Amino acid sequence: MNTVMTPRRARRATALAGGAFAAVLALSACGGNSDTPEGAVENFLDNGIEDLANSMMSGDFEGAANDADEYLCADDVDGLKEAGAMFDGMSEDEIKEAMGEDAALPEDWSYEIGEVTEDGDTATVAVTMTENGEDTEETFDLVKEDDVWKICGEFA
Repeated sequence: MNTVMTPRRARRATALAGGAFAAVLALSACGGNSDTPEGAVENFLDNGIEDLANSMMSGDFEGAANDADEYLCADDVDGLKEAGAMFDGMSEDEIKEAMGEDAALPEDWSYEIGEVTEDGDTATVAVTMTENGEDTEETFDLVKEDDVWKICGEFA
């Protein structure tokens, strides 16, 4: 079944997909755990980002939401599910076209954790991402849910 997308729905789907993959790439590679804000970001980059990106690129947004549950806040997991509903009925090729070629996780990238600011149950983590020799600076917001730090605000 193919879903007919109105121009508004197509723009929203493209914006969600583009934003989602920008976040996925921005969250991109050293090991950590979720006991600290920087550990939560490292844990996602080392252990979750590839599964999340692969699920999204194949159109398995339910799988992406399941993959993300360990790393992202509840609002972001809901955002992934909402994005999935916008792509419902589209083929894998149509999804890849809507997300663009740059949406795939690059093979050669790295990151470095920078300044961490923690204030109660919220935190920010600065990350320098390197892809093809070019650096980009990103700041990630985190919240503590059930005593676990989770990245929040990337997909919500």
